[in-house]
Amino acid sequence: MKLQTDIRTWQSQPTPASATSVRDWEKLGCAVPAPKLAPSTWVKLFNPPTAFSFDEAWLLCECSEEQWLAWIPDYGEILLSTHEFCAT
Repeated sequence: MKLQTDIRTWQSQPTPASATSVRDWEKLGCAVPAPKLAPSTWVKLFNPPTAFSFDEAWLLCECSEEQWLAWIPDYGEILLSTHEFCAT
């Protein structure tokens, strides 16, 4: 039996420049400064991939310094850049 994995890549809209201040990050409910990211951590998505998907993702593994493979309930696996989410 062969297990096949469907990994989807999604490009988000850039985070507004106004979200760079500590106060703006706090409004989004994000930890400032961001804690060290680790697998098996829930993160808050700035822009979910669809209007019907959850706004949180479960980090599966770090692919590079700037990208993580994550799982979104009712959506599936997705490759996220670190600027697309924050640790809650």
